[in-house]
Amino acid sequence: MNQTHPTPEQIVDYVYGELPAPQDAAVHAHLAGCSPCAHAYEAEAALTELLRAQARSEERELPYRVIVGVREAVGNAPARAAWERIRSAFRPLVLIPALAALAVALYLGMGARRPAAVTPIDAAYYVDNHAALTATAPFSEDAPVPAVLTSNETAGPADH
Repeated sequence: MNQTHPTPEQIVDYVYGELPAPQDAAVHAHLAGCSPCAHAYEAEAALTELLRAQARSEERELPYRVIVGVREAVGNAPARAAWERIRSAFRPLVLIPALAALAVALYLGMGARRPAAVTPIDAAYYVDNHAALTATAPFSEDAPVPAVLTSNETAGPADH
């Protein structure tokens, strides 16, 4: 509502019962004391009733021939073949096992996609290598010097 009177939209909403409870009560109280707003309300209510009466008067029934035609069309609908009725009855019974088989196939198929077996580590190689590296200075904090298994000094001129 503006300063003193409800807006025409508020009166229409009041007629159709679409105002929130506090506004509805305020408009109701205002209409009780304001004759111009009460006349606007009565005009809107009369227009609404006139439109409803017009709609009721134009409401028509379907012609009898149309009703009979619809009933005949429904009654004369071709019956489904026996095979079609059996197939539609068993459709859910076939679908469930098919889905179960698909789920099992997917589960087993995922096993084939697992990574290949990992090559085992030859731990003795790493232990021997570590022993050879630390043989020259076992307690040194410096980086170990690799052990040399052969020397170029002992090799003769024919070995080159």
